[in-house]
Amino acid sequence: MNMQTEVTRSGLLRTIFLSSGAMLLVVAVVLSPKEAFDASIQGLDIWWKIIFPAMLPFLMLSQMLTAFGFTDALGVLLGPLMQRLFRLPGQAGLAIAVGMCGGFPAGADTAARLVQDRQITAKQAGVLAAVAHFSNPMMIIIVLGTAFLHQPVAGYFLLGIHWISGWIAAMIGIRLLPVGRVANIGTRSASDLSPHPSEPAHTEIHPMLSSKATFPRHTLWLRMNLAAREARSRDGRGFGKLLGDTVSQAVQTLMMTGGFMIVFAVFIRLLSLYLTPGSSVALWPSLLEVHLGIYHLSQAPLASVTMIALIAAVLGWGGLCSHLQVSAVLKSVGLATRSMIDFVSIRLIHGLIAFAMSFVLWAPFSRYSTEVWTTFQTNTNIGLPAVPPWFPLFSNSSSLALIGYAIPVAMFSLALLLVVMISLSGLIRLFNGRFSR
Repeated sequence: MNMQTEVTRSGLLRTIFLSSGAMLLVVAVVLSPKEAFDASIQGLDIWWKIIFPAMLPFLMLSQMLTAFGFTDALGVLLGPLMQRLFRLPGQAGLAIAVGMCGGFPAGADTAARLVQDRQITAKQAGVLAAVAHFSNPMMIIIVLGTAFLHQPVAGYFLLGIHWISGWIAAMIGIRLLPVGRVANIGTRSASDLSPHPSEPAHTEIHPMLSSKATFPRHTLWLRMNLAAREARSRDGRGFGKLLGDTVSQAVQTLMMTGGFMIVFAVFIRLLSLYLTPGSSVALWPSLLEVHLGIYHLSQAPLASVTMIALIAAVLGWGGLCSHLQVSAVLKSVGLATRSMIDFVSIRLIHGLIAFAMSFVLWAPFSRYSTEVWTTFQTNTNIGLPAVPPWFPLFSNSSSLALIGYAIPVAMFSLALLLVVMISLSGLIRLFNGRFSR
């Protein structure tokens, strides 16, 4: 009875808190309709001009590759890399590559699809979402580097720091999890892979896949082929049905993302207007929404090393908006609240590592790039404009045209990243084979 009373009381307090916050937000919108409208247009502009064209190809590609069995075949190759670095099955490699190339929540969406296909568990999906949580590289290089900082080289620098610090943070965060949960991350049982207790899991295993003892090196290609054929037969959809489902699900995920971004854009504007009117304009955006945060930081009168380090930290943190997007995507597969706490912890570690690496490495990097150094010397004297010139690079082109440009870029970057990951996994496999004799 005591436990039930505490649960009821906590639920009542949460309801009162959320309803009171929603009421205050409505009152603030009524009192400042113009500011709220301008903020919503700003959030819509970011989503339509950057997020939609940049994420749509990766969401579609990841779902189609999973349905065709590519994920299962890739899992055979990436098994050593995923297990050694992240204590995850090899199938998680595609989600990490999609997250690095497509950004959030493409990685989380791929992780959710893997749970629905019973290739990983819900607990593994929470860890995988934290590992695959990256900002879109097109946004970092083109928008941040070229449009905001007026120097593409700075965008490449921030992208490298973002990727490297993300992998380091994921490896550290996974090893800091409780021992019992860490021991369960790398194992899968039939009951774990069944989305419902009453629904039996697929437990039939091909004779060639039943034991590691039957895995000589010359059967690697055979194992990949068998895994892909089994996954394709399990899916069973024709190409037309698959293409329709892929487009529908990808657009649905993007609509959810756009709704989050618009709401947070309004929320940030009202917080700055009523709660902290005299504070830095970059305070709330940096904590809550990454795109608005990096824009305001790039326009702030800061020293170049401080600006770059803070932008790298905001990219690593990701913003509360992106955290809620990942939570919304993974709640459908039964992710526990505790897993989201671990997710936020890894995001915080990512931000701190990215800040430290950028703070240390930017000075030698800028010393060998006179153009970058001169750009930031002049950029620090530019004040924040009254009307933000949002993304002038895309002012004369539509998002539909950008999708046509983004699709080949998405395919090439995803293929290149997978080649690198497969090469690393092959080196680890060779290293394990040499020292296990």
